[in-house]
Amino acid sequence: MLNDRQLSLLEKLEHQPSSLAELAQHAGVSARTISRDIDYLNFTLSGRARVTRQGSAGVQLEILDRKHYFQLLQRHDNDDQLLALLLLNGFTTRLQLADALNLPETLIAEKLVKLRQRYEKVFIIAGRPGLGYFIDEPEARQILILANLLKKDPFVSSLTGFNYAAIERLTAGISAIQAWPAIHRDYVVSVVLAVWAMRNLIHSAPLVDADHEIAVCIENAGFYFNQKTLSVLISLLDALQYNATQITPDRIQQLLDEALIDHPGGVQDAQLIEDLTGHVTRCAASPVWVAESRQSSMNNLKAAWPVAFDMSIRFIGLLRERLGIIVSDSDLIGLYFACALERHQTERQPVILLAEQNAIATINKLAIERDVPNCRVHIARSLSGLMGLRDEIQPVCIINNSHLQLNVNLGNVLNIRNIITPAGIGQIKDFLDTAYIRQHLERLFPVDACFHEENQPNDGWLEICARVSQRLVRQGHLTDEEACRICQREQEGENLIVNQLAIPHCWSEKETSFRGYFITLSRPVVVNHEPVSHLLIACASASARHELKIFSYLARTLYKHLPGKIAGLKSAEEFVRLLRE
Repeated sequence: MLNDRQLSLLEKLEHQPSSLAELAQHAGVSARTISRDIDYLNFTLSGRARVTRQGSAGVQLEILDRKHYFQLLQRHDNDDQLLALLLLNGFTTRLQLADALNLPETLIAEKLVKLRQRYEKVFIIAGRPGLGYFIDEPEARQILILANLLKKDPFVSSLTGFNYAAIERLTAGISAIQAWPAIHRDYVVSVVLAVWAMRNLIHSAPLVDADHEIAVCIENAGFYFNQKTLSVLISLLDALQYNATQITPDRIQQLLDEALIDHPGGVQDAQLIEDLTGHVTRCAASPVWVAESRQSSMNNLKAAWPVAFDMSIRFIGLLRERLGIIVSDSDLIGLYFACALERHQTERQPVILLAEQNAIATINKLAIERDVPNCRVHIARSLSGLMGLRDEIQPVCIINNSHLQLNVNLGNVLNIRNIITPAGIGQIKDFLDTAYIRQHLERLFPVDACFHEENQPNDGWLEICARVSQRLVRQGHLTDEEACRICQREQEGENLIVNQLAIPHCWSEKETSFRGYFITLSRPVVVNHEPVSHLLIACASASARHELKIFSYLARTLYKHLPGKIAGLKSAEEFVRLLRE
């Protein structure tokens, strides 16, 4: 059984590699204890994942079988049992929770703090002196939260009072009914079980027709629902079905049009509308307040496609305001926007292929244009031909496929001999993605505009962002509107943090290029429960799509380093040197 320290160790390594000393400091134990934990983790994970020590690269987690890895973690995590106890007992003290879970009361106190943080955007875990802790949500929401837990594990708590045979009979009966077609049958079963488990805690119920086909299924399964309990169940399922029917492609289109007003860097197409309509319909019919399994961090994707995840936050806000639909998984919605952006990356980048042999040049040209998206290859047969093409088309890079020696001052030259292999194609893809950025680092991240922020221990994150943004306005690097957008974005949550570097950002219609200002902090701050050592104020052009790749480049480059190296940066010059490595 994995303990809390070992689960916390895995969660930290899911975000980025760390040194043994940093892991020991984070856990408050010795490095030797962490080494023993790593050995035990590798034994327990048994092929689903492995923790390795890579010298200067630190301790790394490699997930080999993602699905079964997270399922394994779920079995070792008793957070679900604690949530079920809070739902089924009303008010519950820490001592009662400790007795029920056979855990020390101090550990229960720590778990409650972590649970509050983990689910703070979904539901509220509150406490009342002298009474204990409880889930501070409406009755219907509590039932659905418990339904989520029971869908994962029907026997998450011994208080539920049903057995395998009863659940099988109920499942068979529910699968045959015609009511609530938008709701998945397994979800209906989970809601029935949740209402049954909470039947003694239900206070009020609307009057509905008790002569319903589901009543027969419930009775045949061996459950007894009185009039009030059955009314709560039917009205709840009716409400979910109604919510699902409110989602249409036209309504999704309207919300997307409104979201694009504030996020001009985004795009939409028919595929995006279809994907979002299906996903939101499923969320409305079968709300997920507790995920099926622990999910890994989405920080890498957020950093690669920040405009997509910014749009997802706005879109979810509009769903709540306009349709009354509450969706909690902004990460998954963000992936749909990211896919739409990827579909619209159609700008063809010019590349010069210097090759002396015509047959090899033709084969390599076809291979590159086939396997490298949005790339157009121009063939040069000689150095003079190369120089003429270079002046005419301004290539992103030059691929030297010959035995000629090129002047190092040409820049952005990639040497690949003979027939280009799949490994060579990979080199070209990586080179094209980063050539523009590496070539213009000093312009994209101007060091003369950066400064040190002497933040105080009691300064809040929004206060720091506002102060830094206003200083950049006074220096003429940001407009008042851009500073306002940056501060507003930070208030919306889902802050972009890459390896202890926070990146407050906005999308500008006035400027035509990316601008990033590296600001060092005198003291680290905590943002979204993550430590932040410094910040990078970024303003991206909504019209220059290729510059959105800068965020992806930042994420990939910064995550290659240990967090201590990022925290130890003293100036913008050091930051730019780090990006060149």
